[in-house]
Amino acid sequence: MRFVVEYTKEERVKYISHLDLMRSMQRTIRRAELPIAWSRGYHPHPVMAFASALPVGMTSEGEYMDIHLLEGMDVPELEKRLNKALPKGITVKQAAAVDEQVPSLMSLVERADYRIVPEDPDWDWKPAVDVFRSKPEIWVEKKSKKKVSTVNLKEAVRDIHACGEHDRELFLSLPAGSSENLKPDLVVDALLEEKDRTLSFCRTGLYLRKDGKWVTPLALGKPEGGIR
Repeated sequence: MRFVVEYTKEERVKYISHLDLMRSMQRTIRRAELPIAWSRGYHPHPVMAFASALPVGMTSEGEYMDIHLLEGMDVPELEKRLNKALPKGITVKQAAAVDEQVPSLMSLVERADYRIVPEDPDWDWKPAVDVFRSKPEIWVEKKSKKKVSTVNLKEAVRDIHACGEHDRELFLSLPAGSSENLKPDLVVDALLEEKDRTLSFCRTGLYLRKDGKWVTPLALGKPEGGIR
């Protein structure tokens, strides 16, 4: 049986790498005594996968992973066991049973939302956002392990606006996933003239398209399996 699990990555664990997070989740599954399925071959490993790697130093209110169990389990029981075994700073919010034939979360996710908050209590994002919106094009270099490309942020950014009290927070909605990906710090660097500001980055959610609407991976849940 396959489950999609939504979890948080909080302040106290934001500096652990994605590899360390994977190892921590594997240990959690063992401690929770879940009947996890194992891959075949010379180096068997638990059958689990993550929707998107979270950059080191960033918190999240909505990360997602797939786990495959050898037998069925009640969703509330799964959530309870995981939360009891998880280290402090990671919390399961919800889970849903999904069909085994659903494609991987990594291939389905197309959007990530972020909240960026500066250390400066008097900071106002609105002037920088207004300048961003006034420009017809904003070209930046996007570097990956294999190549360097140029991206027009005006076409790539799905949404950008100041929010929170006195417009102190910045909301960004960006392309994410295996086909297209844009990091929030690339946009923030284009907004700010002073690059040395202390900022807090939080990924608030990951989304995919279903029936023409943006939904979280939990929407892939089976009607008979439910989310609760």
